[in-house]
Amino acid sequence: MLVVEDEAAMQQQLKIDLHDLGYRPAVSSSAPEAMELLTHERMAAVLLDLVLDEGEEAGFDLLIWIRHHHPGLPVIVLSAAQVNSAAIRKAYELGASSYFVKGNVPMAHIYSDLAARLVERGTGRPGSYRFGRLEFDPTRRMVKLGDGEIRLTPQQTALVLHLAQGSKPATARDLIEAGLFRSDAAHSTVHSALLTLRRRLDELEEGLGPNFVRASARGYNLVAVT
Repeated sequence: MLVVEDEAAMQQQLKIDLHDLGYRPAVSSSAPEAMELLTHERMAAVLLDLVLDEGEEAGFDLLIWIRHHHPGLPVIVLSAAQVNSAAIRKAYELGASSYFVKGNVPMAHIYSDLAARLVERGTGRPGSYRFGRLEFDPTRRMVKLGDGEIRLTPQQTALVLHLAQGSKPATARDLIEAGLFRSDAAHSTVHSALLTLRRRLDELEEGLGPNFVRASARGYNLVAVT
């Protein structure tokens, strides 16, 4: 859980409350620091203050970055300054999961929404994930792009779901330890399964597989489809 908040008192309150609720919160006071944490640690969700010390657009810029690099990560926006309807609409258009005005709602409502988002793990309708033009419904095991859709195998669905829920790339070892493969599975087995998944996605659009399921020296992660 990542809290991005530059007001010391609010940051401390969120950290204590989240800890008491059983979460393990990390805190950041700036967008660059938040990007660094999200790049190197797996987070379940982000609580984001839109107006940071870097400027009024810093939170929006960070939201855009999160949606590009971690499209399935729930982002709950908290703001005391950006309270007009245009700002709220902009936050949702950029991919905010929820929007709360500080001081206007009890903190309990925010924490209840957070718990719900962690169950849904998405930014589209409940139970689904939207990655730019692509929609993933784990319940139906369907991936939809435009008018086309494909059905994934149970293991492929579990792979996409696991990658969607994390904020940093997952290695073959991570996927084995998460129980998606047998504990004695070879890393080559994991890579082969992901290659098969990417080829399946290519049936929707040429090149979709490697563009959506990105592979790097640090592992695999999902990227929004533009």
